[in-house]
Amino acid sequence: MRTIATSLFVGTFGLAACDYVEDPTPPGQGGGGGSTAFSIVLDTSQLDLSHPPAARNVMLEDITGHRCNNCPRAARIAQALKDDLYGESLIIVGVHAGSFAPPYPPIGDGQYDTDHRTEAGIAYQQAYQVTFFPAGLVNRRAFDGSRIVSEGSWGASIAGMVNTPTPFDITIEPIVVNDGRVSTTITMHVTEHVSGNYKMVVYLLEDPVVDWQLDAEATPPDVPDYAHPHVLRANVNGIWGTPVIAGGAPDGRVVSLTVNNFSLSPAWDVNNLSLVAWVYDETTEEVLQAKERKFPQ
Repeated sequence: MRTIATSLFVGTFGLAACDYVEDPTPPGQGGGGGSTAFSIVLDTSQLDLSHPPAARNVMLEDITGHRCNNCPRAARIAQALKDDLYGESLIIVGVHAGSFAPPYPPIGDGQYDTDHRTEAGIAYQQAYQVTFFPAGLVNRRAFDGSRIVSEGSWGASIAGMVNTPTPFDITIEPIVVNDGRVSTTITMHVTEHVSGNYKMVVYLLEDPVVDWQLDAEATPPDVPDYAHPHVLRANVNGIWGTPVIAGGAPDGRVVSLTVNNFSLSPAWDVNNLSLVAWVYDETTEEVLQAKERKFPQ
């Protein structure tokens, strides 16, 4: 994965998009992110030729910020696509990054003070050069010449990929929470021979996160109790993930990624958390499969 995707460019967005401003503050570090006891175990020794072909899920990464006045409208568009059309086949990730995401001065007044950004979210926003908001990455594949897709084109972009054949199927085993630490096993079946290098990334999301948001469709527009959806809280295994296939893999290969004792921030509501595992082609950067599982209630 490139650190900076220099070949990408910003698409043309409608007049409703937020204006661009410079980011005045450095990124916050946030809570969570593992501990000295945290580990990941990778197992590629298994074969299973009986696993059926897989249908592709789509991951929509909605690049957003609490001071982006049109971002709530985009979030509602994404949620309607999930609720009305695609269900679990569409996975939404709210990535707080860019111009409108930092805490907004005066700091300490209780409004827009929270930093919902993550190191990974900032890295993605910068790597894909997202400078207008709202905007999204749809399986990180180009649509109409750009990987940065405006909310008005999310539906068409998703429709061209969802439920199409994919060589990967992902299962997330039941998530165990013990003393503020998370453990689970993520299994990926290769259902047809593949060539190339592939990585898996594991997100931790919280939905919702109630906090301030500027919303052009609300009266008044400063909403103190806005329910931020699908907020990216942490990357369990780093910004660009864990290599799971190097050079290729045969039909039937089974890859297991076991997460042991990833620590949660006390600020996160465990009842609202989920894990999203997604696999991508390291050369094209396209997401080929994704799966979400909510924490046990």
